[in-house]
Amino acid sequence: MDNRHYTIGQMAKLTNLPSQTLRYYDQIDLFKPIYTDPATNYRYYAESQLYLIDLIKSLRFVGTPLEKIKEIQHFSIEEMIDYLNKQEETLANKLAQLQETQYTLRKTRKQMEEQLAIPVLNEVFTKHEESARLLCLTAPNATPEHVSNDEMRKLTETIENEGSVQTIRYGSYYPLKRYKQIEDIQYTQIFIPILTSKLFHVQNEAMNIVTMPEGKYIEIAFIYTSAQYIQMYEKLWQYIQINDLHVEEVVWESIMPMSFSTNVEEKILVELKVRLLD
Repeated sequence: MDNRHYTIGQMAKLTNLPSQTLRYYDQIDLFKPIYTDPATNYRYYAESQLYLIDLIKSLRFVGTPLEKIKEIQHFSIEEMIDYLNKQEETLANKLAQLQETQYTLRKTRKQMEEQLAIPVLNEVFTKHEESARLLCLTAPNATPEHVSNDEMRKLTETIENEGSVQTIRYGSYYPLKRYKQIEDIQYTQIFIPILTSKLFHVQNEAMNIVTMPEGKYIEIAFIYTSAQYIQMYEKLWQYIQINDLHVEEVVWESIMPMSFSTNVEEKILVELKVRLLD
């Protein structure tokens, strides 16, 4: 045999592929030896075939099915370039999706970390908040005691239709003023935080995107009950008045679960936030 021909073992070493893989490629007519000795059934490969196995490995690396590779082997150079351009576009889209998924995971983790970082319940504290994009819905008659499931579903469906996921947190905002009882509080809008970095296309006239500004906030956090809500709001209000603080006339409310287990009594954590103005 010519010394430019290789046994299956030698070809396996040259290509860094298992001999079993080369045998399988032979069986499916993807990559066949140039010669098979009929007496010994030994397979021999030509050195000139190395470029073909390099092509197969490259296409497999980007996820091309074996059947498609068999077809591609017969492409012209022009057809091959066109195919590779399309593959590059597909990979770019997949990469963008993975980056978006990573962004969403980081945002979700950050929400949980922020919840753990609350310094104390039922007492006023100061905290720096990053800006947050919120998908908002005008919901007539929505209050701390009642938000309809239909209204929340509209927000959730819009979030998911835009290729994002629902967050563990939701909330509302409303005017900062003195309230005598919880029934007096009417939400301006309810919202779900947007975890994606993509642009959103909101078509519902009752919906819009609002940004909660970055800045220093006066906050109070507590476990929700109707009585506790108005008491904690009053404590926040009094703190602002007593300290004569210059604040934005908006209360940002965030609501999140304290546990995700069905075996634990449901408790909802509420945060009320008012931004300090310099």
